[in-house]
Amino acid sequence: MITKKTWEILSQKQAELGQLIIRKREETKDKTEPELKWVSHFNAKRLKLCLLVEIGELANEIKSFKAWRKKLEIDWDKAKEELIDCLCFFLDLSNLFQVELIDFSFPAEQQELHFNKLLLELFAKTNDLSILKNEELYNLGKTKISDQKNTYYEWLKVFCVLCEKLPINEKELLNIYLAKNKINQQRAREKE
Repeated sequence: MITKKTWEILSQKQAELGQLIIRKREETKDKTEPELKWVSHFNAKRLKLCLLVEIGELANEIKSFKAWRKKLEIDWDKAKEELIDCLCFFLDLSNLFQVELIDFSFPAEQQELHFNKLLLELFAKTNDLSILKNEELYNLGKTKISDQKNTYYEWLKVFCVLCEKLPINEKELLNIYLAKNKINQQRAREKE
C-alpha cells in the first residue's frame, strides 16, 4: 500500500519537474518552435501518448508476450524502472487534472494475473484516462475532473497489481522514483 505521504511526495516532485521542463523549454526554444502550454489539450494528449509508449517499453522489458523466446532473461531492475517511468507520465496527467491520489483506496487481494493480461489492462486503462477536450476549459484554468477521476483510480489499481507482481514495495517505489526524478531534473537543467 502506498501512503498518503508518499503520494504527496510523488505528486509534488513530478509537478516541480513539469514546471522545470516548461521553464527550460521557454528559455532555450528556437523562435520558430511553438509554445508548449503545460495546461492544454495538446499537452494532455501528448502526456497520454508518452504514457502509452512507456507501457510498451515496460512490456518489452518483461518480454512475456514474446512467445517465440525459449528463455526469457528479464532484467527486473530495468522493468521496475520502466514501471516508474509509466508512473511519471501518469502523475503528470493526474496533476494536470487535479486528481487527488490521496483519495485512492487500494484494491483488495488480487487474483494472480499473467503479465500479458496486466500489460493489456494497463494499455486499456491508459486509453480510458479522462482528458478534457474543450481547450477553453484549459484556458480558464478549469481542469479539475472530479466526476471522471475514477478513470485514474482504475489505472492505479492495475499499477498497484503490477507493483506487487514485480515486486516493488512502497520504499523501493519511492527510491526508484526519486532517483529517476533526479536524473530527469538534471536532463532538464542541461537542456541547451
